[in-house]
Amino acid sequence: MELLEALIVGVIQGITEWLPISSEGVISLVLINFFSKPFSEAVTFSLWLHTGTLLAATLYFKSDLIRLISSAGNYLNDIRGAPTEESRLISFLIVSTFFTGILGLPIFIFGIEKVEFSSNYATALIGVLLIITGLIQKFSRDFLGHRINATIGDGILAGSLQALAIFPGLSRSGLTISALLLRGFNAKTALRLSFLMSIPAVLMAEAALLILKKTVVDISMLVAMVASFTFGYFTIHTFMKVAEKINFSSFCIGLGFLTLASLML
Repeated sequence: MELLEALIVGVIQGITEWLPISSEGVISLVLINFFSKPFSEAVTFSLWLHTGTLLAATLYFKSDLIRLISSAGNYLNDIRGAPTEESRLISFLIVSTFFTGILGLPIFIFGIEKVEFSSNYATALIGVLLIITGLIQKFSRDFLGHRINATIGDGILAGSLQALAIFPGLSRSGLTISALLLRGFNAKTALRLSFLMSIPAVLMAEAALLILKKTVVDISMLVAMVASFTFGYFTIHTFMKVAEKINFSSFCIGLGFLTLASLML
């Protein structure tokens, strides 16, 4: 990949990751339609870009992560007795990451990697999945609740839906936040849980990408990662506030229909 292309998609990743609009879908559309990349390569590179925003999210949530790591030593004792807020959150993260892994890795290895679409079919697929993402978000906004503590059941549901976000156009944050809203969480807590659960899941996905595909990191990948980290770190606070207050369902639906309409021009 050309360095300018890598820089452009890295910036897009850094900006769009914090909004429930499928950064992977947006980047895949750019790579397929503007930079002439095949579907599987576009998806794989889109996944790699999450390395930069993973680092940004880790820095942003460092106080939460330090608190969880500090309480990990007492985790087994806590869950046997009266679970604390930290032990509940650790259980949620373990379960959600497990279900993301057992569902997401086979989808990537036997699905995304094996199937190659033409640019038109890939664009149409992403457009349809963006519309589905928007409809799910639109429906879930009617179920705002007041819950703040996550359970094992929440982890199973959110982790399973997170795995489906391997398909470009299905927003990871959009699906998981919607699931948590449907489970009775308020918007702020759902957003926080969604991005906390993304950290171990993305770390696992990047490790699998490097190991299973025996990926050699080149200069373009480094440029894209640095760009996504830089722009991600400086936009995460603002855009998470925006995502908490604004319903992006109409944006996803509109972008999906525009994507489909572009195929008819």
